[in-house]
Amino acid sequence: MLMADTFGGSTVRLGGIMLALPALAAVFAGPVPVVVIAVVMLPAYVVTLSVNGHLNWEDAPVSLATALLVSVAAVGAARVREKRARELEQSRRVTARTQATLLRPLPSRLGPVEISSAYLASDAESTIGGDAYACAVVDGRPRVIVADVQGKGLSTLEVVLFLLTAFREAARQGVVLDDLPAFLDDAVRRDLARTGDVAGEGGGEGQASEAGQRRRECFVTVVVAEVVGEGEAVRLVNCGHPAPLLLSGGRVRELPASRPALPVGLLDLEVDPVRVDTHRLDAGDTLLLYTDGLVEARDEAGDFYPLAQRIGAWVSRTPGALLDALQTDLRHYARLEDDVAMVTVRRSTEPGA
Repeated sequence: MLMADTFGGSTVRLGGIMLALPALAAVFAGPVPVVVIAVVMLPAYVVTLSVNGHLNWEDAPVSLATALLVSVAAVGAARVREKRARELEQSRRVTARTQATLLRPLPSRLGPVEISSAYLASDAESTIGGDAYACAVVDGRPRVIVADVQGKGLSTLEVVLFLLTAFREAARQGVVLDDLPAFLDDAVRRDLARTGDVAGEGGGEGQASEAGQRRRECFVTVVVAEVVGEGEAVRLVNCGHPAPLLLSGGRVRELPASRPALPVGLLDLEVDPVRVDTHRLDAGDTLLLYTDGLVEARDEAGDFYPLAQRIGAWVSRTPGALLDALQTDLRHYARLEDDVAMVTVRRSTEPGA
C-alpha cells in the first residue's frame, strides 16, 4: 500500500487502509505481534500522509491520533482475546478431567457379561454433558446405569455427580433393584436441596429463589440393568428413559417398561413404586442402553436416526466393535445436536464365564 501511494500517482490513495492492519491482526494474533505490526504501520502511514499532501497542521494531528487510537485499541483487543482463549482452554481441561473422573472407564467384563461404553459429545469443542453411565456389582450381580440429566453444559455436572454418587453408595449398601429408583430419587433431591440451602445462605434471596426453582425443575431419566445368576436373565428399571434394545438371534427387539415411570427427581409424584421387568438373556445376546441423543439425531431431511434398523447389521459383532460401527454410522447419518452415551451388555458365550 505504501508503494501504491508513492508511485501510483494522484488517483491511487490506499494509505488509509493501513489503519485496518492492527485491527485485523488482533483477530488472530497476540498483543506482541499486533504491537510489531502497529510499529511498522505508523511510519509507513506517516509517509503516505506526506506523499498525499496531508502531513500538515490541519490534517496530520487527527490522522495520527486516529492511527494511534486504532493501534492501542487493537493491542488491547488482542490481549483480551488471548486472555479469554487461555481461560477457555483452562476451562476445557478442567471439564475434561471432571468428566473423566465422573465417567470412569467401565470394566470389559463383569462376571458373566462383557461390557463396552462410548460417549459422543455433540459439540466438538466441548467434552462435557449431562449424559452418564456407571456400573457396580451388588451381591454378585452386575448392575449398569445409563442416565441423562435435563439440560446440558456445566450446570448438569453437579446433578451427574449426585446421581452417580448415589448409585455407587446404593451398591455399597446392597440396595436391591426394586428399591433403587426411590433411593436415587431421595439422594438427588436431598443433595439439590442442600446445595440450594448453601446458595441461599451465601447469595441472598435471588440465588435462593433460583436454587429452589432449579430443584423443582431438575430431573434425570434413568435406566438400570441388573444381570441375574449366570447371565440367563436381565432385570430392568426404567425411569422415563429410552427403552433398551435386545439383540438376540440376529433380531433386534425393544424392551419398553411394562409400566411407564417418571424420571428421577420427580418420583415423589408417583403413587406406585417403579416396576422391575425381567427378560431372558441367551448366550451371545447383547443389550444396548443409550441416551435419547442417539435416536433424536436427524439427517438433512429431518428424519430421526433409525437405530433399530441400522443396528441389525452388527448384531453378531463384539460389544466394542458394535459401538464403533454405531458411532461411525451415526456421524455419517447426522450432525449430533445432543450428547450420546451408550453401553452394551453382552452375555458371554464362554462356558462357565
